[in-house]
Amino acid sequence: MPRRNPKRPPQENVGNREETSRPLPSVSTSAVFSFLKESRGALTWNMRDFQDCLNLGAKDGKQILAILQMQGYIQQRDDADEYLTTASGEAVSGSKLPRMKREIVEEAIATITERIAAINRDPRAKFSIRKAVAFGDFLSKRPQVQAADVAVMLTRRTPPSGNEDNNNKEEQAFLKQIQAMNRFVHVQRYQPWMSERSHRNLF
Repeated sequence: MPRRNPKRPPQENVGNREETSRPLPSVSTSAVFSFLKESRGALTWNMRDFQDCLNLGAKDGKQILAILQMQGYIQQRDDADEYLTTASGEAVSGSKLPRMKREIVEEAIATITERIAAINRDPRAKFSIRKAVAFGDFLSKRPQVQAADVAVMLTRRTPPSGNEDNNNKEEQAFLKQIQAMNRFVHVQRYQPWMSERSHRNLF
């Protein structure tokens, strides 16, 4: 985990051996922060919420929560199984106040799903999409939510047009094409941890 400074990029895994003598579970920091982001609309949450979201066992969940508390990203209430995400946790996770109606976000996800299907049917598209998942606080069924995260795994249909920088620019442009100015979703590259935490498969 990074030190308490939201401006510093997160490290790859939660915890290190300098902070504890026990071996720690190898969990993506991005996955842990995705939970903190989703907790923005909840006054409190418990260990079971954390475990269920990240698909963790009780031992691993307890270890990670201890680190998050030590870093100041969460607080435990009176030694009970009740936690809240601090302002630092909200900042480092990139969360925003849930102001969007969940039904509108669900409609936006449906639109993105249709667009993905159309792209995969189009032989002229530079990429096809092998996998697409959506996650975020819309899964909680709360009435007010943040924009959903949609992650797609791209496969190039045409040969690379240049160096790695140009290829990355083409991928970013394609992701923007999928999003198409839809402010209710955030389209990004797929990473394996996104399927390990709670999510919705889009096809």
